[in-house]
Amino acid sequence: MYALFEDAGKFFAGRVMSEADNSMQIELDSGKRVKAKAAHVLLTFDKPAPAELVAEGQRLSQEIDLDLAWEFAPEAEFGFADLARDYFSASAGPAQQAAALFRLFEAPHYFRRLGKGMFKKASEDIVKAALLGIERKKQVTLQIDTWAAELVAGGCPQPVREQLYKILFKPDKNAPEYKAVVEASKQAQKAPLDLLTAAGAIDSPYQFHWRRFLFENFPKGTQLPALQAPAVKEVLPLATAQAFSIDDSATTEIDDALSVQGLGSGTVVFGVHIAAPALAIAPDSPIDKLARDRLSTVYMPGHKLTMLPDEVVQTYTLQQGHDCPAVSLYVSFDEATLAIKGSETRLERVPIAANLRHDQLDRVITEAALTGQASADYAFAAELAFAFRLARHLKAGREAVRGKPELFNRPDYNFRLEGHDGHEPQGDEQVLIGTRQRGAPLDLIVAEAMILANSTWGGWLNDLGVPGIYRSQASMAFFPHCRSVDLPVV
Repeated sequence: MYALFEDAGKFFAGRVMSEADNSMQIELDSGKRVKAKAAHVLLTFDKPAPAELVAEGQRLSQEIDLDLAWEFAPEAEFGFADLARDYFSASAGPAQQAAALFRLFEAPHYFRRLGKGMFKKASEDIVKAALLGIERKKQVTLQIDTWAAELVAGGCPQPVREQLYKILFKPDKNAPEYKAVVEASKQAQKAPLDLLTAAGAIDSPYQFHWRRFLFENFPKGTQLPALQAPAVKEVLPLATAQAFSIDDSATTEIDDALSVQGLGSGTVVFGVHIAAPALAIAPDSPIDKLARDRLSTVYMPGHKLTMLPDEVVQTYTLQQGHDCPAVSLYVSFDEATLAIKGSETRLERVPIAANLRHDQLDRVITEAALTGQASADYAFAAELAFAFRLARHLKAGREAVRGKPELFNRPDYNFRLEGHDGHEPQGDEQVLIGTRQRGAPLDLIVAEAMILANSTWGGWLNDLGVPGIYRSQASMAFFPHCRSVDLPVV
């Protein structure tokens, strides 16, 4: 006796070697013996041979018209043998019964499986919806094959081109565009990136990398909402200092400035002024939420993506000719010895007398000019000379603590795009690369001023037992109280 049984969704047939109440020992054509549960044995027969039954059943199953079978199937539960007798003949044999079983099993959208060879036909609505889904799937498969063939032939379908970065870097593996690229890659035996390049989907290396950056970091786009910057409500005193900032020409978010007062009096007051938009921007306000979401301005040669809208930036930047809200640190120094006599921190409005620019002044404001060995024909010459003298003094003091000097023996590089108007680069601009020596006088002045401010404020927080957060920058020289040139957040 032979038996046909189901195991994990597949059908097997073999010789029955032994039979118990709840199971059968069955030998397959391969010689392997398996134990089948009685509930899984769907058909027993004497002939034909198991392999012949399965082959003939599979052939006959494809002759069964599912629409016709569904039409005359009973509304109540029925067995596959019942369908075989209704469809083929009243004397349907094992092969016809196996065919009915195979066909019913592979058509769950027409017939719901109930177990042990029993089925129930689906409702008309379910069948229509299922057939519509199958037809859609066929169309999608056909579309995938069409797109894959076009890619292999060296063309790029527009839907694939539109999904280029998603396909390459964050694919939806169920999307037809992705499947088309995978299929074409197999056929062409090329990596997806090589395939798409050959198909003309990537026509600009610059735009490819730029769009990839935007896709990964700005998936919702780079546009900033229109936000109105609130004014500082607190009435702040006007500082007596005339401050100046030192940045490069591309910087519009000017957040620090310096001042020098009392030259020639024996006591010089050195000021460090930090822009203070937090005096106006409330926690959880729209501007605050936007800043928390973006976290930083993105800088690149010829272009930048600002953290906040330009109208907000311009409200709080330390712009030349304006009295700007700032947190100011004033440190008094003995003019001869540069010994610190005291310090004071104020919230105030600081007059910004000038925005000095590195790229315009580095060749003019040299060490020789600052030390009196060459002429100093530029604004704030005396103030900058004192600031440079102070910066070297502070640096030497930190180096004594470190036990070794800081070396600036390699250049930094400046990159700019020739003729660029400040809008998004297209990739065809000429890139100009220039060198800028690290530790240049203006760099040193700003760096030491920021370290002085953070060191002073860090010591103040420490004395008061107030925790603060600093950003650590490992490439900087360290100093006793903190390891950053950023304003602490309390």
